[in-house]
Amino acid sequence: MQTQLYYLALIATLDRRLDELQEDVGELPDQIARARQSVAHHEARVKETQSIIEEIRTFRSTAHVTLQELRDREQRLSEQQFRVRNNREFDAITREIQNIRAERDRIEQELRNSVIKLENLEHLLQQQQEELQKAQQELAELEHALELLSSNQSEELQRLTQLRQELSSKVRPELLAEYERIRTFHRDAVVPVRRESCSGCYNRVTPQRLVEMRMYRDRLFLCEHCGRILYPEEQLPELEELSNV
Repeated sequence: MQTQLYYLALIATLDRRLDELQEDVGELPDQIARARQSVAHHEARVKETQSIIEEIRTFRSTAHVTLQELRDREQRLSEQQFRVRNNREFDAITREIQNIRAERDRIEQELRNSVIKLENLEHLLQQQQEELQKAQQELAELEHALELLSSNQSEELQRLTQLRQELSSKVRPELLAEYERIRTFHRDAVVPVRRESCSGCYNRVTPQRLVEMRMYRDRLFLCEHCGRILYPEEQLPELEELSNV
């Protein structure tokens, strides 16, 4: 029957491999999150510019109708001036004609300005759409890279995770909790003693302590300097094979 320390050491070896798989993913999730934010930003800019362009086009289409209505109204008022009965009516119609002409001039000026605005905005929209397309392409490439990596890792992750669960069930809860606590400080929470030194921090382990470790194989011995769980390297030769999982 294997010792508790043996199973903890195997779990530690599996955890190191799981950490390596996580490192392979690296910053891809963060890069994807930033890429999605970039796409959303570019989409908002494109939408805003499209909205302004649509407003200008709507104005241009309605402005021509409005101008024609103003011309017709001015024509009717000009004809009406010849039928007025006094200067008061004549002056009132004259002021109204002047207001119509001022409004017509304003609209015509806006129409002229809208031509330049529309050209500039359409050019800007083209640039924004190109930037959006580039951002979408970068996002797609990052997501594809993560998908490929996850696909390649999925079988191994599933196998290692299942094996870890099986090994964890063989360890007393309080020992597993101690291992998890140490792992919050040291990713390699269980390390062998090599040349009478902790292979985690390289501090010396006394011969007497090493003798005790060999005698009491179901006790946990912690490095007095770094706090890692120690085991005599020669007691667990199977770990060398598992390290290549």
